[in-house]
Amino acid sequence: MRDNYQSNTAKCHQEPPPFLPDELIFHILLWLPVRFLLQLKCVCKSWKTLISDPQFTKSHLHSITLNPTITHQRLFSSLLINEHCKIVSFPMKPLFENPSEHANTVKFRMEHRFRILGSCNGLLCLFDLNQGYVKLWNPCIRFESKKSPIIDCYDKYMLITYHGFGYDHVNDKYKVLVRVRRGRSRFIEYVTKMYTFGENSWTTIHDFRGAPPSSWIGKFVRGTLNWLIAKKDVNSNQTMILSFDLENETYNEVLLPRSSIIGHDAGKVLHPTPLLGVSSNCLCVCFNSNKTHWDIWLMKKYGVAESWTRLMMIPQRQFPICEMLYSFDDLLFILENGTVLVASPSKSILYNLDNARLNYPSIFNKLRQVPHIYHASLVSPRC
Repeated sequence: MRDNYQSNTAKCHQEPPPFLPDELIFHILLWLPVRFLLQLKCVCKSWKTLISDPQFTKSHLHSITLNPTITHQRLFSSLLINEHCKIVSFPMKPLFENPSEHANTVKFRMEHRFRILGSCNGLLCLFDLNQGYVKLWNPCIRFESKKSPIIDCYDKYMLITYHGFGYDHVNDKYKVLVRVRRGRSRFIEYVTKMYTFGENSWTTIHDFRGAPPSSWIGKFVRGTLNWLIAKKDVNSNQTMILSFDLENETYNEVLLPRSSIIGHDAGKVLHPTPLLGVSSNCLCVCFNSNKTHWDIWLMKKYGVAESWTRLMMIPQRQFPICEMLYSFDDLLFILENGTVLVASPSKSILYNLDNARLNYPSIFNKLRQVPHIYHASLVSPRC
């Protein structure tokens, strides 16, 4: 027995430990969620250096963008408790699996009252309601950017009417656009401002010549911000998508599917305003077709009207939001299995196409704002 023990001990000393090439370790780590990566930074210096590398951050972000899953996504919003505003977060997966159960909510204590203007690449754009500046926040890695300059002529009477936040990949810059209403009574003025994080001032953007967007939150898709607008014509009133290119800082128009055109008769809307959303990094739109069913379409190639593809049709009697459609601001999420989440600060609907089941998640009842989908990432831009 002693000889066998000594023989095995000698073999252990002779055989080298298991070895994985750095390239293989790199690709394995790319598929892990952020919370595990933060723990693995403590394993050894080489792993800490690898996970902290900006190139790894970009590659990891690319991998989770190509393979989005609700397992690693959360919803962030403002919660109103006794007139005090807090940022709250809750996971997506339990919301879809057990919508009637109480979600495991995480609350963040903030130094000021913040409004979330958008979510992109694991960053939340926060607007300070008291002081009038914006900053970036990645709650997953506890990153906060420097505060922006205060928006021009900010005062307590200023109101943000619509906004959008996104990433200009060409210039590697994060940008936020806001249209503000200033003044009171007869002295009201509207102006559109944009801030590029890392710069010293806000810039003025010439307003789009047409009706203002009917949706508040601009949808970020492929370097653009997108809102729905009702463009008035001499003979008709057509709804389309207003697109703002973050690289060129110019507006464009994107057509909706032909069957979603909105008509007017003596100033009366014949069909409710569509809902705009994002699914699989593509624009999607939900609208009431002939008052019998809801059509949900996906634009497979951005900006190409011919690429609109119908994803699903839902009988209106199974998805009864027509009477309260104008209180909704967002088409939040569409799963591949046909589950649709539509949310507002006051009421939300979760619909499963397979079994035609409706649920009303109670978590939304206490929210002050429409939630934003947050994809966990390691991103911490220099700005």
